[in-house]
Amino acid sequence: MSRLDIIDAAFHYASKDLSRDQYVLLAFGWPGDAPASFEEIAEFVCSRAARVPELLTRLQEVPGNLDYPRWVHDDRIHDGASLRSRVVDLPSQTWEDVPRAVEGLVQIPVDAAEAPWRVHVACDVEGAPHADGKAAVVVFQVSHALTDGRGASRLARLLFTPTLPTGPTTGSVAAAPGTQLPHAVSSLLELPYRLLAARVGAARARRAFVRAHGVGPTSRDAARPAVRGNAAPMRSRVVHMIACPPGVFRRASFSVTTCALTAVSLATDRYLADAGDTTPDSLNALVPMALPEEVRWPAVNRIVNGSVDLHVEIDDLTERAGAIRASLSAARTAVVDPLLTRWIRAENKIPAPIFLAARRRGAKHARPSHDLPEAVLTNVTVVSVNRGDAGIELCGARPILTAGFPMLGPARSLSHGFYGIGNTVTVCVTACPETFPDHARYVEILEKAVADVLEATTVPN
Repeated sequence: MSRLDIIDAAFHYASKDLSRDQYVLLAFGWPGDAPASFEEIAEFVCSRAARVPELLTRLQEVPGNLDYPRWVHDDRIHDGASLRSRVVDLPSQTWEDVPRAVEGLVQIPVDAAEAPWRVHVACDVEGAPHADGKAAVVVFQVSHALTDGRGASRLARLLFTPTLPTGPTTGSVAAAPGTQLPHAVSSLLELPYRLLAARVGAARARRAFVRAHGVGPTSRDAARPAVRGNAAPMRSRVVHMIACPPGVFRRASFSVTTCALTAVSLATDRYLADAGDTTPDSLNALVPMALPEEVRWPAVNRIVNGSVDLHVEIDDLTERAGAIRASLSAARTAVVDPLLTRWIRAENKIPAPIFLAARRRGAKHARPSHDLPEAVLTNVTVVSVNRGDAGIELCGARPILTAGFPMLGPARSLSHGFYGIGNTVTVCVTACPETFPDHARYVEILEKAVADVLEATTVPN
């Protein structure tokens, strides 16, 4: 059976308190003034979902949480019609309505034990960027325990493939549902051995890493001064979307990710100066990085967070982008260090009862503070996702933009996402309004910073 790895399970457990789901927003421009109906869209989506194995599963927990949950086939699903309840209304009539609707979605996780995904649909939205007339806006919401950001993009593309597949698409097939009691009993009997093996393996991997590098990857030497936005968030969320002109990133001499990091460095510097603060030269970004397929990894979430220096001490934007590109390359090399991935794999062999007990102790003794900390490991968060070409559709409508909404977390009251499809890129900001009340002002500064970086790095014709 498809047993969750601890990394995937951690997202499942965390979502019981606050959503950790993935959200893929896609806007499709209707040809002419004849949008498809909600029922037509639901039929289109469900007919494709019925052929995607991952979307035909649900999560089944082990009695007493003695082992991590398992994905099982959802035997309630027989065809596309039985998936109909997973396509729901997104109450938005204009593009200005969309962010407000999304702000509610990002606070409410799916119940993976019932259904690990949902599609929210607004059929005829007025004023969508890049649209000649009305647009359909859909948000594919999927449990982070089922997939990571790349996987969410892949699943979304399968839901909007132009041609209906004749058979099941490739993907992991879960086992039939049944009692998990035998797994609970065997896990209980194996617990002492598994705990000892996890601790011994982690200690050896840690020593090997420190011998090679002289220090751990999260040592106190890596801490740096906190900046506005590094307070721990509360529960509420706001989202903003900046739709950049089509093709503008393609004319830049740097990748989308490098331009994104450079723009965020400039926006943060300007925002802090505007607020009367000094930007520390040590300003850096947390950047989720996908592991290459050849790296052995037990979880479906094949992401390791890298730390990228933002080089705010360099005034010239082209030179700064070059320095950021070098730092980004070094970070990508660091996250695939075999000693690091071995260490992470060893640490993640902790049995479920021990992991959950430690999680309960941490929650019990935590004294959450929403004040700005003195020091953090990373200052800002930047997610960059390429969702592929524009060769998908919805009932004859073609994609005009995509967006996403990176989660917040400890010391992260603000996150940035740069999402591309075809030749368009949308800049997205998620923030907690209580702990980062200047979010609207910051987005104005960020929009100008993106334009300035693209102008500075554009290759002349």
